[in-house]
Amino acid sequence: MTKIVTYLAGPIMNICFAVIFTFVPVGEEIKIKIVYTNLLLAIFNLIPIIPLDGGKILKEMLVQRMGNKEATIFMSQLTQAILVGITLLYSVAILHMKNFAFFLLILYLWYLKYVEDKKVRSLVRAYEVIEKR
Repeated sequence: MTKIVTYLAGPIMNICFAVIFTFVPVGEEIKIKIVYTNLLLAIFNLIPIIPLDGGKILKEMLVQRMGNKEATIFMSQLTQAILVGITLLYSVAILHMKNFAFFLLILYLWYLKYVEDKKVRSLVRAYEVIEKR
């Protein structure tokens, strides 16, 4: 439970900053950018893919129900499925809006998935060794 609270700290702080800056007397344009950016960061960070806080929260909840090995495998598969969906969605956005930042974001998320898959493979092997004993 303490890990879940820790993972929620970042998105909660983003939401707090957004709320606080709605009342700070600064220029309207700056205020809108700060509030918008913090809300987007909070939402993005809660996407349930493993390197992000949302994925870590979901994995912690699944570990309690399924166990470490099964939760790790499930989260790896769920992350891949969500990334495929995000890639398709962002591909349309890239074509429609011609925004190169979406392309970079997709590449970064797939890179994180690649790095995480290396960890998953070694964790699954470790769980299997432990199970054999």
